[in-house]
Amino acid sequence: MAEIRFKFHWVGENGQPAGFLAKKGVVDEEAVTLRDVRIPVGAIVACDVRGSYLVLVVAQEGGEAAQIVVHTGQAKRVREQVGRLRSAVVSEMHRKELEARGEGHLFRQQSCPSCGATVDLTGMDETPQVYCGYCDSITTLRSPEGVTVTEVERGFRLCDECAMYSAPRQFTIFYFYFLLVVYGWRSRTTWRCPGCMRGEAWKMLLGNLIFVLGVPTSLVQLFRSYGGTSIGGLYPGLDRANLRAARGDLAGAIEAYQKVLDRRPVSAGVKYNIGQALAREGEPADASEMFEMALADCGNYQPAASGLAACYEQLGEDEKLADLRRRWGVSDEEKIEAAKVEG
Repeated sequence: MAEIRFKFHWVGENGQPAGFLAKKGVVDEEAVTLRDVRIPVGAIVACDVRGSYLVLVVAQEGGEAAQIVVHTGQAKRVREQVGRLRSAVVSEMHRKELEARGEGHLFRQQSCPSCGATVDLTGMDETPQVYCGYCDSITTLRSPEGVTVTEVERGFRLCDECAMYSAPRQFTIFYFYFLLVVYGWRSRTTWRCPGCMRGEAWKMLLGNLIFVLGVPTSLVQLFRSYGGTSIGGLYPGLDRANLRAARGDLAGAIEAYQKVLDRRPVSAGVKYNIGQALAREGEPADASEMFEMALADCGNYQPAASGLAACYEQLGEDEKLADLRRRWGVSDEEKIEAAKVEG
């Protein structure tokens, strides 16, 4: 792979880029170099992006992990390259482990249509959708009729705020104030789905009405919070269903989710949301059925497997939990617990 050169700023404790001059960064086949800091690809535990912010979680001696955050206009491109490199290393290690046990024929992998990372599908059922944990995207490979479609649900992932499958994006929270001769403003960015932003957007508009200057920003954010998955796109009505689930309106949420599924019956993310809504309302048996349906759509969708494991534990379904671990290639507690944390 060709190396990627980019410029970046370190991010300070206040969450803002530090320094005026940009630093030089490089991603080659072996490491990510941030000025004088060289981070081997094998030491990178996780890599994520929030707008122009690149977040690296790096393993250190002693088992602890350090988080490094930088600001760069090429954050997404860097993450995708790191994902391709990390996934290739992890996948190759697994292949060699299987070959050493005489099970090399069981190895199965696929390139993520969204970011190009190597997705290890060993032991997973062949399903219409595939999930990439390196970019958090789901790709629909086949329609219900079995027709190849290869449609990437680009931009859809779990929301940081509500933990539901949606289309999170960056929003600005801005307040302007004027007190006699003293004036100023408060501004910060947040990453959440449009549904989660609506309440904050209305609060921001009302808070800025008296001083006027903050109103334009408030109106823009309010408009963006209502222009999410409810208007066009792959999943119209998904934000509305998620909001009903968040309010505890289980019947209303399921009704809204069903309308989404009527349009897109193969939708692991939507079925995962129904499972989450049921689990939060204390219905683990029904929730487990929805998580199982989500895995029938996307056999390697880790959030659904995490939710299913939690339901099986709550229900005391030890045999089903053991079978789930076998399907995911784990024989110990650590990996399934790690899946719960990531999910």
